[in-house]
Amino acid sequence: MDSAAWLGVLREAAENIYAAVSDARQRGKGLENRDYKHLLDEAAQQTLIETLTRRGVSANLISEEGNATINGGGATVIADPVDGTTNLARGIYPAVTCLSASETDRQSGTLAAVVKNLYTGEVYAAEKGRGATLNGSPTHVAAPRQTRASLITLDISKTPKLDRVTPLLNTCRYIRMFGSSADELALISSGNVDAHVDIRGTVRATDIAAALLILTEAGGTYAV
Repeated sequence: MDSAAWLGVLREAAENIYAAVSDARQRGKGLENRDYKHLLDEAAQQTLIETLTRRGVSANLISEEGNATINGGGATVIADPVDGTTNLARGIYPAVTCLSASETDRQSGTLAAVVKNLYTGEVYAAEKGRGATLNGSPTHVAAPRQTRASLITLDISKTPKLDRVTPLLNTCRYIRMFGSSADELALISSGNVDAHVDIRGTVRATDIAAALLILTEAGGTYAV
């Protein structure tokens, strides 16, 4: 499959996940937080597998919620069906589904990617070599700014190492922490955020693979 075909599959899967998660949010009212998060993740994962299978794609699925071989295997689909599950379970923004397809088992082989907001339904998307879009319109990173005037998102959760970001905290006037790496990277691609810094050392490919293609196709860069 070429990048355009993959983008169509990923868009459909993201839309189906959006609908399934919306339904699960209604069904999960009253559940304990852990059970509610499991319900949301399970609904999204099952919908993703069902969509890929029904569309007849051959892929190896690498997912935050468990790997699977689809129709005998083939291309690599990397997914976090719900990135920001804790946010979603608590009813706070943001939470997204992030899906990418690679012709190899490496990020460099990524052909297409989608990051869809599970609250608003807005869609960031990209095809390799063809740029990035937000809701179908071309999007691009913001012009460079001095650190002091930049809006920077930061992830220090679970294992804070504040000494590593002290210079940034002392310099930048506008720092936020949203709790969804994919969403934060996508926001850079549209120029709403200038940079994202993750110092945890635990970020996984499932969290960021889709957003990295969107970021680079929008003119951004990243370092790991």
